[in-house]
Amino acid sequence: MIRHGQASFGADDYDRLSPAGVEQAEILARHWLHTGRTFDAVYAGEMKRQIDTAATVLACYREAGRTLPELRIMPEFNEYDSRGILRDLIRKMAATDPELSEDISRFYTDKKAFQRVFERAVLRWVTGGDAVPGVISWEDFRGRVTRGIDRIREENGRGKTVAVFTSGGPISAAFQLATGISDTGTLRIVWHIVNASISTFLYDAERFSLASFNVQTHLEAAKKPALITYR
Repeated sequence: MIRHGQASFGADDYDRLSPAGVEQAEILARHWLHTGRTFDAVYAGEMKRQIDTAATVLACYREAGRTLPELRIMPEFNEYDSRGILRDLIRKMAATDPELSEDISRFYTDKKAFQRVFERAVLRWVTGGDAVPGVISWEDFRGRVTRGIDRIREENGRGKTVAVFTSGGPISAAFQLATGISDTGTLRIVWHIVNASISTFLYDAERFSLASFNVQTHLEAAKKPALITYR
C-alpha cells in the first residue's frame, strides 16, 4: 500500500498533487525500476491524488519500456472525509477549548497549526465522541477498507504482488487489521505516514499481517529533505 504523493495544502483544490508530490511519485517509480519490482495488479482509490500518483508511476514504467497491469479503481481505498469532520467539529472544539482559537485562525496557512487542530478533530471522530453528519464513523470506514482488502485477496489469490495507491487513513486501517492495535493507537500511526511511502502486508486465505511500514528510503536516497512530507 502506497500513500499518495504530497497534495496541494492550502490550495482551493487540495485533491491534486503538488510539484513535490509528482517528484515523489517519480522517485518511487525509479526506485522500483532499479530494484526490478513488478506487480500482478495495481489499484487506487477514486481520489485524484491517489490516481495521479499511480498514473505517474505507470507512466515512468512505460517510458522505461516496462509494463504494469492496467490501473483498477476501488472506492474502498478512498480517504475519509477530513474536511467534513473539520467543518462539523471545529466550532465545537473552539467552544470547549479556547486555546485552539489561535491555531484555528492560522488553520490554512500554518501546517503546524493545521496539524494540531486536525489531530484533535479526528481523535474525537475516531473515538466516537462526536458523530459527524454525512461522514461515516471510523468503525464503518475501517469496515470499508477491510472489504476492499478482502476483495483484492479474492480477485488475486495467493502468491501475487499487488500495489494499492491510497491515503493515510486506509493504510492506518490496514495496519490496525494486521496488528490489532487500538483505535487511538491507530490514529497516532497516521500522523507519521510519509507521502509516497510504502507499507507492505502479507496475506493468505486466513491471515493478513504486517511486513513493513512507512518505508521511505527511496525518498531519503534522493537527498532532498523537503521531499519527506506528511501533508
